[in-house]
Amino acid sequence: MRRVSLTALAFALAVSGSVCVCASMGAASASDGADQTPGQAHDGVAPDAHRPAHAPGALPDIGTKMPDGTVYAGLSMITGKPSFIAPAGIKMPDGTIYAGISPDTNQRLYTTPADAPGVFTWRDAVEYCKSLSASGHRDWRMPSIGELAVEFTNRTEIGGFNETGRMQGASGYYWSSLRVGDGDAWGQLFSDGFHEDFSLDQVSSLRCVR
Repeated sequence: MRRVSLTALAFALAVSGSVCVCASMGAASASDGADQTPGQAHDGVAPDAHRPAHAPGALPDIGTKMPDGTVYAGLSMITGKPSFIAPAGIKMPDGTIYAGISPDTNQRLYTTPADAPGVFTWRDAVEYCKSLSASGHRDWRMPSIGELAVEFTNRTEIGGFNETGRMQGASGYYWSSLRVGDGDAWGQLFSDGFHEDFSLDQVSSLRCVR
C-alpha cells in the first residue's frame, strides 16, 4: 500500500481549493460584466474620474505661451480680466531684454543683452551688478535663484548664454544671489539646468537683471 505524507496531502487539498476558488471568481466576474456595454463605467468609479484636468474655458497657467506668441500673465489688478504680455526675448526700446516674470516679485524681469565680460567670484559678481550702468539704468543686481531659473527656461529666446557645460573654474555656471552659509552660493548650469552650491571664491558667468 502506497503511503502519502500528511504534508503532501495538505498541499494537494490546498491546490484543489485554490482552483475551485479561482473558477468561482472567474465565473462571477463574467456574470457581473455580461450586461455592461463597452466603455460603461464600473460601480464605484467617480463620475469625474475621466474628465479633463482643466474644464473647457479654464484660464491657462501663468507663463503659458499663447498661439499668438503672447504669454498669459494672470488677471489684471486693474480690470480683473486676463492679461497677456510679450514673450521672453523681446528687445526693449532701451536695449534691455525682457526675460519673463520674476517668481519673487511677480513683476517683469529684464536682463542685459549679453553676459558680463569674463567670469567672476561671487563677491565680484555682486559688486559688478551693483555698479553697472547700462541701457540708462543703474538698478542692476544679481538674479535670485528663482530668477536665474527663469533666465535658464527662456535662455534660447534671450540668447547669448554660456551653455558649454561643466568647465574648469565653474564658468559654465551662472551665479545667483543665494548664499549658503558663509562660504558658498548657488549657481545654475545652463547646459542642462543643474543647480549646485560652490565656493564664493570660484569663478562663474554672470547675467545681471533688473
